[in-house]
Amino acid sequence: MNIDQLASDEPLSPELVLVFPPELRAQALARLAPPRWRTPQRRAVVEASVPAVHEPVAPSLGALLVARVGQLALIFIAVTILVLAMSLVANAMR
Repeated sequence: MNIDQLASDEPLSPELVLVFPPELRAQALARLAPPRWRTPQRRAVVEASVPAVHEPVAPSLGALLVARVGQLALIFIAVTILVLAMSLVANAMR
């Protein structure tokens, strides 16, 4: 295979080029265009005439603790049900 056999508009990625022998790999990598990075969109700055109301960003420690304990309880219940079901199957297979 020759690098000139590839169509000029055929997209080549560095991952695809890795399957080429070293000589063809070097030629194909030389043909690749430099990467195009998207330019970030600019955000409009709006000046507020009224002071912003500061709402709490993070929930309280108590809410986090209740949520975590609830998650752990659900996991415990699910694992318990799974173990009991497996135990019933194992006893039935005896």
